[in-house]
Amino acid sequence: MFHCQNHFIITIIQKCILFAFLGQLLSCSQSAQESSLSPLQVARDGHHLEKKDGTPFFWMGDTAWGLFSNLDSLEVITYFDHRKKQKFNVIQCSVIHGGADRTNVYGETPFVDRDVTKPNEAFWQNVDHVVQQSLKKELYLAILPAWARTYIEPGKGNAEDKIFSANPSGSYTYGKFLGNRYKEYSNIVWVLGGDTQGTRDTIYDQMAKGIRDGAANEKINGALMTFHPKGGTYRPPATSSGEFYHEKDWLDFNMIQSGHRIGNRNFERIYEDYSRSPTKPTIDAEPCYEHHPAMHDYKHGEFFAHHLRRRGYWSVLAGGFGFTYGGSGIYQMSTKTRKGKDSHFKNYWHDALDYVGANDMKHLRALFESRPFVNPARIPDQSLVISPPDPIDIDKHIQAARAEDFSYIIAYFTSGASGKLRLKNAGQRTYKAWWYNPRDGKTYDGFGNESNLPFDEVNSDNVGIFDPPGSTHPDNDWALVLDDVASGYKKPGL
Repeated sequence: MFHCQNHFIITIIQKCILFAFLGQLLSCSQSAQESSLSPLQVARDGHHLEKKDGTPFFWMGDTAWGLFSNLDSLEVITYFDHRKKQKFNVIQCSVIHGGADRTNVYGETPFVDRDVTKPNEAFWQNVDHVVQQSLKKELYLAILPAWARTYIEPGKGNAEDKIFSANPSGSYTYGKFLGNRYKEYSNIVWVLGGDTQGTRDTIYDQMAKGIRDGAANEKINGALMTFHPKGGTYRPPATSSGEFYHEKDWLDFNMIQSGHRIGNRNFERIYEDYSRSPTKPTIDAEPCYEHHPAMHDYKHGEFFAHHLRRRGYWSVLAGGFGFTYGGSGIYQMSTKTRKGKDSHFKNYWHDALDYVGANDMKHLRALFESRPFVNPARIPDQSLVISPPDPIDIDKHIQAARAEDFSYIIAYFTSGASGKLRLKNAGQRTYKAWWYNPRDGKTYDGFGNESNLPFDEVNSDNVGIFDPPGSTHPDNDWALVLDDVASGYKKPGL
């Protein structure tokens, strides 16, 4: 009896602290108009994103599905601060993540009596706090209104949890509630779906319409909308929203989920999306997770930093406008009192913040932001690559892209194996050659010594044979950067 009463008192104290904190926060928080964070829009070329003023935007995302459910108000700030320092700029999260009765850390459910037309204000005040803190930290949020496999899809989970499939019109009402409540925020991207096939058109159409209508029938400050599909774990190389909803007017850009199978060639699906008509941007928004079990079982192996790096460089060079990282522990936001699946558990969220791959992502962002990708556009171009010795071996894969005007070429050597590039289509040019290290963001000469100078000059009328520093193994990936000497580009990276 004493234990139950004590727990009740602690819960009440937690809620009082939360509401006092939120009240203070709401009174002094910056509005969307006061924030320097610009709404995102699709760039004119149709393949990239940009800010409202036309500044190109490279999406460097982190996966934090359980953010709204599992972290308290102070933990949210700690998490945002850490990811900001690591140069992430987008956080993917699911506002309703779990069963219909799943509470947040303060014991609040999203709806009253499971009724999607009756939002529970106490729950949504905590959501407000997360959104406002992300704006303050100048982080974009890619928000799933609900995780579809739990709340929408029939045949998945408990039947009583299907609160949207049981009430399709409620999808519109809920969407309108979201659109109206968050229409003033410049840092939100809406993500429908949630690890599901695109088979519930009525629900998604209604939810999308509700979100837009909730913002006075306009895109919320230019807020973009997309769809998170089922993964490529059992359907390699990936599943894309483009397979289901590419021509929907609410779908501004595509997402793929390359999933949790070692060797999935996400570049194949990214390039397929890149080539679709009408032209829309695409991104690998859920690759494998660092320290997550392959095919959802550790007996099949485990993903490490190099798996995340290769998915990132492959997908961007294949035409993606950015990349979303994932780490076990972070995506589930596991705490000592709230863990995700035991079969997938590796670390609590605060212990997973500094996974090697998470810190490597800033180097990926730095490389691609150090070269223009809108004007001139970055073009995926595998015609530059002469097949490596064993094209079947994914560890020897080379993925390449170039500037539209051939002023630079970037080729990613997955495991340090040598390969050949064909440069003759570039015309008469001389290129400065750099080896960029995805593990530390520095440049090296051909012998593996750190250097601030190019390791060679290459004439475009030759077939270039390139041998990255070091031996061939999965953790020895390199990016070759060739800059036209006339371009004036500085050393790769920032």
